[in-house]
Amino acid sequence: MFLFKKYFYIIIIFLSLMNCISCVSKNSYSSIDSYAWMETDQARTNKWLLTKSHETQKILNALPWKASVVKRFNTLTAYDSQSFVRNIQRVGDNCFYLKETANYPYNRLFVKDRFGKEKLLVDPPVGYGIYNFYPSNDGKYVAYAISENGSEVSAINVINVKNRSHLSDSILGITEPNLVWTKDNSSFFYHRNDFADSDNRKSGTEEIYLHRLGTNIEKDLAIFGKVNIENYQANTDQYIDLSMSANWAIASVESSISGDTIDLYLTDYTSNLENKHWKKIIDRKQNVTNFLLRDNWLYLAKYNNFSGYTLSRLDLNHIHSREEKIIEWKKGQLTRFAASKDAIYLTYYESGKYKFVTIPFSDLHNIKPIPISDDNKVTAIFSSSDHKEILFTQQNWNMPPKIWQYDPDSQLIEDSKIIKTNASLFADYESEQKWIKSNDGELIPLTLIHRKGIKLDGNNPTWLTAYGAYGESEYPNNYDTARLIWLEKGGIIAIAHVRGGGELGPKWHHDGKGKNKINSVNDFIKCAKYLIDHRYTNSSKLVISGASAGGIVIGVALATHPELFAAASITSGMLNMSRLDQIPIGNANFLEFGSPFNKQEFNNLQTIDAYLNLREDVNYPPVMISVGLKDERVFPWQSAKFSARLNEINRTSLDKQVLVIANEDAGHFVNNFVNMMVFFMWKTNITD
Repeated sequence: MFLFKKYFYIIIIFLSLMNCISCVSKNSYSSIDSYAWMETDQARTNKWLLTKSHETQKILNALPWKASVVKRFNTLTAYDSQSFVRNIQRVGDNCFYLKETANYPYNRLFVKDRFGKEKLLVDPPVGYGIYNFYPSNDGKYVAYAISENGSEVSAINVINVKNRSHLSDSILGITEPNLVWTKDNSSFFYHRNDFADSDNRKSGTEEIYLHRLGTNIEKDLAIFGKVNIENYQANTDQYIDLSMSANWAIASVESSISGDTIDLYLTDYTSNLENKHWKKIIDRKQNVTNFLLRDNWLYLAKYNNFSGYTLSRLDLNHIHSREEKIIEWKKGQLTRFAASKDAIYLTYYESGKYKFVTIPFSDLHNIKPIPISDDNKVTAIFSSSDHKEILFTQQNWNMPPKIWQYDPDSQLIEDSKIIKTNASLFADYESEQKWIKSNDGELIPLTLIHRKGIKLDGNNPTWLTAYGAYGESEYPNNYDTARLIWLEKGGIIAIAHVRGGGELGPKWHHDGKGKNKINSVNDFIKCAKYLIDHRYTNSSKLVISGASAGGIVIGVALATHPELFAAASITSGMLNMSRLDQIPIGNANFLEFGSPFNKQEFNNLQTIDAYLNLREDVNYPPVMISVGLKDERVFPWQSAKFSARLNEINRTSLDKQVLVIANEDAGHFVNNFVNMMVFFMWKTNITD
């Protein structure tokens, strides 16, 4: 009888526990969620979104200034006689790159020889784009990843550079190729997800395989993964990279989308990597975020206790020896980390000041600053292990990117003349940075871009944006001439560098993630109030926008402080965070935002859930929601539920429209700039 009672109580406790877990994992509000059906009925949800989208297009197309905005956008974004070049890679005497032109406004793969003769290698078919490319060490072949527009799943193809003929090798279902050629250039290593397909961005096992040219991919050998490493969690790791020197191979593993730190595994590479034993030499708890492998040395960049970074090196022949410190700084992010034939090149922020330096391998303590123009940033470094010279891209908020060549021997910086730039477009505009005190006293950087000599009369249309997640920094990496559409109308562009980003180092990210995520929202609201209080604008002229994880900040700010804003635009937004586990990238985001399966973290997710924060009888401003129906990261139902709920609340007000733009062919990265500008001009009473 005693045993019966004992097991009876155990069963009762077990059932109670399961019920409690169910309440958390299913989200206890689901019983009163009027739009829960949107999560499961994809066809009906997409139909709803498309219906709303058609209604929105009719409204926008009827606005008298729509045509002029489209015309100005086309003028500003036309390539004209200029071309746009990216991802430059130098191999021997050849230079490979992707280029866009006026007649071909999409990535095409080119090679230029030592005589400056350019040759087109790959012109992708209509509806497809080149994701990335990987020349072999001798420049004979180029493997490239190509995907259907809107999809993040690609195929690897290989082309012979000399005769431009494709090899029979084609590997499908690739999410992140991370391809590295072998020493003899007859094979390559690549990152593969066994179950990757067009409907599921993240599933199956993440491992590194070896493919030999001309062989069946079914015979490809897994050289790094669950077969080779004990307790390797192959189905939870998102990114795997491989680096090799003459004697060593290093595999790096990140645990999630927000996994800043990495594990490093080492094996010798004196012959090949088949059936090798990999030894973990760096655990992610050691806070290493970046590395370089050169000869027998491993160069490590890691977080330090000052919210900055420490760069050191480790002798791989004596991996238990003490690391040698090279450079250290406080309160700032590492933005670029590259190496040439004879030196390391670093760009980073130190207490708000931008630095660009080179560190020779032959004299690691001879750190040389590289001068760049005032207020400019290095947004790309193109280096090669067989060239001393490097190329780098320099730009700022109002200056287009220009590619320069740096010679370490002469220390000369010269125009590479790879692309021509027109710096006159933003000649009448300037940028400035303010520091805004947040709720807890932390100072938040706020970038402002506006016409020179602007009057602070409280009546300037102002467009405020933010992202604030994954330690990503909002710096001028993308020069966008289309922004002139807003600036030319007397508008101000404001970028709130809220916590959760990486602008002021690792702590800046930490203080805006997980239980601290609400800081991102508070920072944003304080920036909005600053713009109003200091007469840059007023609430009837202040519009806000954000995309993806930036939708958390914009959505919650809108839901909790609607009185501050004239309108909002959210693209591919994460708007129903309590249901984080129900989207493709949900599990990988638990580290960044919290898990719905943990009671306290679930409570935190509810706090930053824009959908749940919407309230009846609140006067919300007009909102535009943009979504791609092929989104493989954040399912479209998150946008649909938010739109439907907001529309229900605002149903009695014709002036508080909830507009929807749904693109059937787009994925997560939706471009809805023109419609957003038309919408913002409408809601701030900008006349054409």
